[in-house]
Amino acid sequence: MDDILAGLNEEQKAAVTATEGFVRVIAGAGSGKTRALTRRFAYLVDEIGILPGNILCVTFTNKAANEMRQRIHALTGDDDTGYINTFHGFCVSVLQEDSHAVQYPKRFLVLDNADIDQMLQLIYEERGLTSRDMTFSKARDMIEIQKLFKKPDYYHDLIALSLQNLEEKYRTADTVQDIIFYGYLYQEKKCFGLDYNDLIKFTLYIFKEHDDIRLKWQERLEYIMIDEFQDIDMLQYELMCVLCDYHKNLFIVGDPDQTIYTWRGADVRYLLDFDRNFPGTKT
Repeated sequence: MDDILAGLNEEQKAAVTATEGFVRVIAGAGSGKTRALTRRFAYLVDEIGILPGNILCVTFTNKAANEMRQRIHALTGDDDTGYINTFHGFCVSVLQEDSHAVQYPKRFLVLDNADIDQMLQLIYEERGLTSRDMTFSKARDMIEIQKLFKKPDYYHDLIALSLQNLEEKYRTADTVQDIIFYGYLYQEKKCFGLDYNDLIKFTLYIFKEHDDIRLKWQERLEYIMIDEFQDIDMLQYELMCVLCDYHKNLFIVGDPDQTIYTWRGADVRYLLDFDRNFPGTKT
């Protein structure tokens, strides 16, 4: 145990050893918050005896998640590092296990920008659009804004409509925006592809519609830790609330001065009002 707490100051030690309930850590740049997070993971495994597969540790970039995995592996010596991931990466884990609930195969595609551009290419060729109508990068942004803010229920079309009906929606669309949007949904459904927005929407939908699947994941994730909490958005917050609702062990770290994702709906108030929403929070 001394190894795990070695070199930590009193504040960091308090954060690492406060394992139960709701804990909020406000930490500025360079204050060693990643160290506190990784040591806390190791402390849960080595001192409390929690299996790594019962811990979810969320960060905001793949790079940060990889770094955290390596650090935790160095501390615990265990190859199993549980669910150390981005929100999207965690949703991929859920869907690989439970996508049958939305009639998707386990081997669905996670789409990146290059895949999306290929789909746009097909739509533009089919419907005689050019980059004068809309550039690919504007089209990608438009699709994201539609999915996040303007048509947030779009995923019902992807899940419930048959491929024929979705194609019909695309063929009869007449504005450039609708042609691209419904063309894209049709292409997605055709190859069982999901983009980043779909991953969270599908996961939340499955948890809402299937109590048994939701409970399985809630029971599994005994401890949840979230880094860069100032950048969390409404859907991620909703997912977090669902997941921690069973064990009620949630540890968050954030710096209110560092929000960078406001344009995508990140809201620093989730960090600032955390103790109001989760009574009994230790800060």
